[in-house]
Formats: sequence, C-alpha cells, structure tokens
Amino acid sequence: MQTNTQNKHSIPIAVIIAGVLIAGAIFYSSGKNKITNNPYPQAGTVDINDVDMTNEPFIGNTDAPVTLAYWADFQCPFCKRFDLQTLPTLVNQYIKNGKLKVIFKDFQFLGPDSQTAGLAAKAVWELYPDRYFAWHQTIFEAQDGENSGFGSKEDIIGLTRMIEGIDADTVARLMDQKQAEYQEEQNEDKAEGVSFGIKVTPGFIIGSQTIFGAQPASVFVELIEIELNK
Repeated sequence: MQTNTQNKHSIPIAVIIAGVLIAGAIFYSSGKNKITNNPYPQAGTVDINDVDMTNEPFIGNTDAPVTLAYWADFQCPFCKRFDLQTLPTLVNQYIKNGKLKVIFKDFQFLGPDSQTAGLAAKAVWELYPDRYFAWHQTIFEAQDGENSGFGSKEDIIGLTRMIEGIDADTVARLMDQKQAEYQEEQNEDKAEGVSFGIKVTPGFIIGSQTIFGAQPASVFVELIEIELNK
C-alpha cells in the first residue's frame, strides 16, 4: 500500500517537472528566434566613422549629420526592394532636407552580371556623379533573374543610353580602361563589409548599428532619428 501511494504522488510531480522543462525549452527557442530576427543585432560593435568613404558613390549633402553605408549587389532582389520601396522614403524624409547621406558600397557576389554592373557603376560615378542615382535606380528597375544576361555589358550600356545626361559610349570605354582598378575597388568594398560582419545583401551600417536585409522603412527611420537626437 505504501508503495502504491508513493507512485500515485510521483506521477503528477513528474508531469510538473516535464512541463517546466518543456516551457523552458519553448522560452529558450523563442528567445533565439527573436535574436536571429533582430534586424540590427550588432549594436555597439561597429562605427560608421570606420567605413571607407573615399571615392564612393553617394546621395545627400556631403556634410549631412547622419550617414548610412549600404552594401549591395545589383542582382540581389532584396536590394531591389530596398532601393525601389524603402530608399525613396528616406530620400523624401531625410536626404532632401540635408539630414542624411547614403553611401553606396559594392558587395557584388552573385556572378559575372553583378561584377559588370559594378564596373559600370564606378565609371558612371567618376564621369557623371550628378546622374549616378538616376542610373542606379534604372539598373535596379531593370533587374531580372540572376545571371540571365541582365548584367551583360551590352545590356548595361543599353540601359545607360536611356538616361539623359550620360554618354554611354564614354562609360563603356572607361569600364574597359579601368577594369582592373574598378574590380579591385569592388573587392575591397566587399572585404570591408565582411570585416564589419556583413555576409548578405543588402547590409547597412548607421551609427553603431548593423542592419541586415530589406527591412521596412520604419527600421531605418527609427535609427536615423536616434542619430539625429544624439
């Protein structure tokens, strides 16, 4: 009888212990997911002032109080989403009034088409910096499947011809003349991004925060406001 009584009490205790363990596992898993999904998990480990901005394409005032460094691949669909859906909001709210500058950095890793588009970007920036952003957006608007020919030199130059104020033939010649130099600059941009913990595109640094992926405009607005209020 005594043995039966002990077994009868031991069952609910075991159930309680199991429940606690399961709850703990769920809590731990939930916590892990929150950390993984955090769009800027590296707070305090980077500094926008450490980003090399020499000869890099940018939009905004040179002396804007806030700088956003943006690593992208011209074939990346998430970069396209940022450029065509989120960046216009930042332009209207912060760039037009001189509060924000966006630096464009290369992270061309998706194949030859990406590299070719990156070379053209360097040439356009060197020759026609005031038309660079129009060219940049035109390229993303025309983006199609990875390595489907979108980024062939012929196609990129064809798209460049559509932009008023740019001599596409001059761009093509400079791409050839400076191919090695431009390619080295692309490689350096990518290596710099990796050194900051950026392994995917789009990747961003603002202040001491790193942002990964095509986050909604609200994420960028929040961090820009934090920087402006410092």
